[in-house]
Amino acid sequence: MASIKDLKKRIQSTKNTQMTTKAMKMVSAAYLRRAQDAILNQRPYAKKLGNLLKHFLTMNELEINSPLLKKAEEVEVGVKKKLLLLVVTSDRGLCGGFNSNLIRRTQRWVNEHSSEYESIQLGFVGKKGYDFFKTKKFNIGPYFQELGGKVTFMKARKLSEALVEMFVSGQVDEVKVMYNLFQNAISQIPTVENFLPLVAPSVDEAAQSAEGVAPMVIVKPDPTEVLAALLEKHFPIQAFRILLESQAGEHGARMSAMENATKNAGEMILALTMDYNKQRQAAITKELLEIIAGSESQKAAQ
Repeated sequence: MASIKDLKKRIQSTKNTQMTTKAMKMVSAAYLRRAQDAILNQRPYAKKLGNLLKHFLTMNELEINSPLLKKAEEVEVGVKKKLLLLVVTSDRGLCGGFNSNLIRRTQRWVNEHSSEYESIQLGFVGKKGYDFFKTKKFNIGPYFQELGGKVTFMKARKLSEALVEMFVSGQVDEVKVMYNLFQNAISQIPTVENFLPLVAPSVDEAAQSAEGVAPMVIVKPDPTEVLAALLEKHFPIQAFRILLESQAGEHGARMSAMENATKNAGEMILALTMDYNKQRQAAITKELLEIIAGSESQKAAQ
């Protein structure tokens, strides 16, 4: 059993920890508000851009010459390809299961789909994912260390340019991204998303998922020029959205984790304080009994 002195030290240490976790929770809450506003503002634009581009690609009169695009009927079935799976985690910890859940999902996904590809190479944005997988038996690809931390559009553009370069140069035949889709402060869903190439839907699929885009579109000045402009925007915008999703999820997970840690610290302080009071009361009682016993023995000697 711990002594009164040890219990007093533990209570003070736990109080200091509680103050730290409470401060971290408040900081994460402030970051979360900004990150949540950013992703909620970005999602509609990215979604509409993707829908417009997919609808654009169903135009029969449009000739697709870009290596970044494929029509649905051009997708080769049964051909094994080289895949780059980009794993987006955080640089810092103390965010609950944010990173560990995504890492476990990545491991399961690779094990389930490894037979479908010639090779699966793991790329990384975020230190936590890289640090975990570099010591495991996985095919490790590029680590975009400079693109972690606070999300900016310039970082997203650099990331998309690097992925496009790997795809166009033939280093990989396909690019997917594994990231945490932000739902709310306590819910982030590990998600796999196709990034490259962009596959145009069939005419029937496009009609079913048009979501407000008019079926007849007049394109000015030239469909090829407009397509090139859309492609130039599409991949950086989608990379920006993915990084913002992960950033908002990280702050939400950290705020939730620090809230739980603060609550647990309070419960531990209460339990330690009760033990401290019990031992202190027992020590006082023991001293009183010794004083009474000494007094009685002196009376008996007289």
